Amino acid sequence: MPPMDNNETRKLQFTGRSTFIISLPKKWMAEMQLRVGDPVTIVRGMNSSLSVFPNIMRTSLTEECTCKVSGKEGANTVKRKVISMYLRGYNIIHIKPEGERFLPKQRDAVREVVNRNLIGAEIIEDSSQLITVTILMGIAAGLSMNTALRRMFLIGVSMHRDAITALCSNDKELAKNTIRADDEVDRFSLYLLRNLVIASQHERLLYEIGLKRPTDCFAYRAAGKSLERIADHGSRIAYECQQNDMKLPNEILLKIKEMSEMSLKLVDNSVGAFLQGDYYAADKITDQVQSIASAENDILAMLNKFQDYDTTPIPLILAEIRRTAEHGADIAEAALNQSVNAITEPA
Repeated sequence: MPPMDNNETRKLQFTGRSTFIISLPKKWMAEMQLRVGDPVTIVRGMNSSLSVFPNIMRTSLTEECTCKVSGKEGANTVKRKVISMYLRGYNIIHIKPEGERFLPKQRDAVREVVNRNLIGAEIIEDSSQLITVTILMGIAAGLSMNTALRRMFLIGVSMHRDAITALCSNDKELAKNTIRADDEVDRFSLYLLRNLVIASQHERLLYEIGLKRPTDCFAYRAAGKSLERIADHGSRIAYECQQNDMKLPNEILLKIKEMSEMSLKLVDNSVGAFLQGDYYAADKITDQVQSIASAENDILAMLNKFQDYDTTPIPLILAEIRRTAEHGADIAEAALNQSVNAITEPA
C-alpha cells in the first residue's frame, strides 16, 4: 500500500452538543492496522499542533538484517559491523561468513562485542556458518534517556575520583579497575544512541523514552557524547597512574585534587541543568571553565619548585581534568539550546 500524503485537509464537524470531531485518513488507519474501538493518544505539541499516536502497535518495529564477513576482515572490523547494525536499530542480526566458515578470531570478536558493549543483546545461535544476535530489550521496556545519561554521569564521576585516589595513593590495582569501568559507560552510550536513532524514525516512541520533540535527539546525543568523553579522560588519568610510579609532593597532589573536584562540580551542575531544562543554571556554567584553566596554570607553575620529583605525567593529567570541565561546558551549551524557549516569547 502506498503511503498517504503528508498533507491532507479535513473539515471539522460538530456532533452532539459540545463535541468537535475530525475523520482520520483511511490509508493511515490501514498502515497502522487500527480497528474501530482501538484507543489513540492525542498529544499537544510546542506549537499548539496535535499529534495522534496509536496506543496499540500491531505493526512491528522489529527489523532483521544479514551481513557477511569476508576472510580478510579482522576482529575490529567485525566488531564495528555489529555495532553499526545495533545502532541502526536492528533487533535480529544475522552474521555469515563469505567462505565456508568464520575465522576463530571473527567468532571471538562477535562474542566479545555483544557481551561487552551491547545492552540487551544476546547471541541465540553460534556456529561456524552463522551467528545470530537478538536484541531482547525493547525501546519502551528499557531505560529512559534521562536515566541512561544519569548512569553515564555517575560512572564517569566515580572513575575520575577513583583515578585521583589512585594518583594520590599510587594504587595500581585501583587504577586498573578504573580503566575497566570505561566499558560500562561505552555500553550506555551505544544504548542511548540506538534508542535515539529508533525514536527519530518512529515519532511515537519519543514520548516513551522521555523526550518531547524530535530536536531533543540532537541535544541528548551531544550530552551523551560529552559524558562518554568525560569517562575517557578519567580512564586516561588512571592509565597514567598505572604506567608511572606516582610519588609526588603532597602540596601538588592536594592542588590536583582540588582542581579535579572543581571540574567534577562543573559537570554535575551541567548535567543537572540539562536534565531539568534550566536555561539560567546552564548559562552560569559556561564561563566557569576559565577558572579550571587558571588552576591548571597555577599547578604547572608550582612544578618548578620540585625538581627532585619526576613530574612528567602531571601536565597530561591536568589536561585531562581541564578537558573534563570543557566537556561539562558542552553539556551546558546543549542545555541552553534545548531550553531556549525559557527566554523567548511568541512573535
